Amino acid sequence: MDKINDSIVINDAKIFFKNSTNMAEIPSSSVNLIITSPPYWTLKDYENEDQIGLGSSSYEYYLSELNKVWQECIRVLAPDGKICINIMPFLLTGKAARFKRRETRLVLGDIERFMDSTKEMYQFGLYIWDKRKIARFSSFGSYPYPPNLFSTYPYEWITVFSKQGKRPKVSKEIKEKSKLTTKEWQDWAINSIWEMQPASAKREKHPAPFPDEMPKRLIRLHSFYGDTVLDPFLGTGTTAKVALELGRKAIGYELNREYEPLITKKLLSVEECVL
Repeated sequence: MDKINDSIVINDAKIFFKNSTNMAEIPSSSVNLIITSPPYWTLKDYENEDQIGLGSSSYEYYLSELNKVWQECIRVLAPDGKICINIMPFLLTGKAARFKRRETRLVLGDIERFMDSTKEMYQFGLYIWDKRKIARFSSFGSYPYPPNLFSTYPYEWITVFSKQGKRPKVSKEIKEKSKLTTKEWQDWAINSIWEMQPASAKREKHPAPFPDEMPKRLIRLHSFYGDTVLDPFLGTGTTAKVALELGRKAIGYELNREYEPLITKKLLSVEECVL
């Protein structure tokens, strides 16, 4: 492991502890796949004053900050590369809502509008993370009377965008190393509604971790062996860890330096497995 200023390098993983609105360390068109879950506006505290979302003056400002990251993601993404964004609806209440009444923001449409505006990206796919069997949800509103009965959202989306252009052909050897099994294809692509056990926030020591299974499926579906995978909101390092396990290179950006020991532990555990 090497430490260079605000970064660490462990085997084929490079982790930068800085804001991902500027990823100047990454050459343009050099990343093949991006997997991330952005911070939620006003809902989750990641214990960093520079985090996107918490304390933002408006939902529009939150989106504008996210769009800076998406713009950098598009710059570093290679032709035919994919951006996979895990997001869930926001439930806004009180001062955060425009009319001082509970308001739902789906976010998906706002991300799609920005991607369309770049003239470089197009919607490629959408997966639904179905959490009905593994978590309990309740929502009341005016229950048991109409008209303001609240619905719940026992699911999250994973929206996938692709960059225009075609990637160079890969070798037959790489294609064979990257080949999916029939079961993987059927369970993950033919069936785009996924059931996955959530990661434990307490065990991960992070307010909103996602499970290894999510990047595993996305990496297998949307990248070749040896490709480079980026997560601009790395958290505790799950995406980078799984990328290394699957024979990919990894790059991550994380604002909170307190996650460095957790990230390092995960990446070193892959190194031990390889040896």
